[in-house]
Amino acid sequence: MKELGNTKAELVREVAELRERCATLALTAQLCLDLKADIQEAQEYADSIVQTVREPLVVLSSDLKIIRANNSFYDTFKVTPEETVGYFIYDLGNRQWDIPQLRVLFEEILPHDTVLTGYEVEHDFLDIGKKIMLLNAREIFLAKTGSRIILLAMEDITERKSAEKRIGEIVRQQQAILDNIPNMAWLKDRWGRYLAGNQPFTEAIAMSPEELIGKSDSDIYPPKLAAKYLSDSREVVASGTRAYFEESSPGPRKSIQYLEKVETPIFDENNVVIGTIGIAHDVTTHKELEVALRYESTHDALTGLYNRAFFDAELERMAREEMFPMSVVMADVNGLKAVNDAAGHAAGDELIRMAARVIRHAFRTKDIVARIGGDEFAVILPETVTSVARETVRRIMKCPEVKDGEVSIAFGIATAEDSDQLEDALKLSDERMYREKSERKSSRNESLEDKEGGETP
Repeated sequence: MKELGNTKAELVREVAELRERCATLALTAQLCLDLKADIQEAQEYADSIVQTVREPLVVLSSDLKIIRANNSFYDTFKVTPEETVGYFIYDLGNRQWDIPQLRVLFEEILPHDTVLTGYEVEHDFLDIGKKIMLLNAREIFLAKTGSRIILLAMEDITERKSAEKRIGEIVRQQQAILDNIPNMAWLKDRWGRYLAGNQPFTEAIAMSPEELIGKSDSDIYPPKLAAKYLSDSREVVASGTRAYFEESSPGPRKSIQYLEKVETPIFDENNVVIGTIGIAHDVTTHKELEVALRYESTHDALTGLYNRAFFDAELERMAREEMFPMSVVMADVNGLKAVNDAAGHAAGDELIRMAARVIRHAFRTKDIVARIGGDEFAVILPETVTSVARETVRRIMKCPEVKDGEVSIAFGIATAEDSDQLEDALKLSDERMYREKSERKSSRNESLEDKEGGETP
């Protein structure tokens, strides 16, 4: 009986153990089913987005196993789906992905934030060499199963970093050159952003060399000027050839500053334009001298009116451009010789200047008023009929200087309807002016004779 009791007790215990094992197996089976559901949902989610991303992308489970990767990932890192899916990220490619920076990202950084952007990793891969990658990681919670997955997007910035390094080397070399150029000089990248500038340039724009880096023309100049400078740089980058520019800008005390600018392309070892170097030279003094010489060559020194050479050139230009009808007014100062004889040439010069002021103020801006001889003046009135020219002369005759007898001027007017009549119009206006001058002289002489005769007893 005792042995039977022991047997029953053992049987009860075995049944209990069996039930416990069954429960464990059932729980394990359920867990397996749940895990399978988690993996399936994760895979479905990964499949829905993985091929929509152009950059390399892998989808990881919460235990860092690769669920999916896109074609860009396979192409970039030279691996196949069979070598990728289901493996731990660290084991990928003969454990060459066991990168310390990547462990830091997953184990220290990502747990504290569900999104990570701009994390830079540099690594020397066995099969493809050194790569510099910009990582963006995001942890996503799948509400249906309560599981989490990690999206790891990668941007291969190896070439960009290499280009930046080359540009940096060029910048350092060019900076040394820029600092030894006495004129304003600067360096831009191909997109028009400033990389360096020498002291004359940074002083001119009131900006430190450090502040200049990364700025564009729109950050420095007014919109219109910035647009021009950007266009100049783009022209050089697009053509790959040196270009010369001349420009003017407001200077101190309402003056004008003139600059001559040379912009030259910079090439890399593949003959691709990666930037430009510019040099600007202040030519204000030279330009002002040039303007002064041009003025002197076209203007009369005594009166400030145009001279005979400019008058003839403009007459030819207006005839060529058919600015008809074209009226011509000839004028001559009366009594100049008498003033010179009586009061000296200084007084005669002042009389000529007074006549010049009177004549110039009466005509329009587009009319060419010139002193063509000692006391002779000529005016071209383009696209003007005779009646308009006559009305202008009438206004001169009514001005205070003429009415008060301070100055006396004889006029002659003629109009040409076309270029064939122009020479005759010049002669006719000249003849009419001398005829009026002669008539006034005769009239004055007769007046004097009448006075003298009246005084004779």
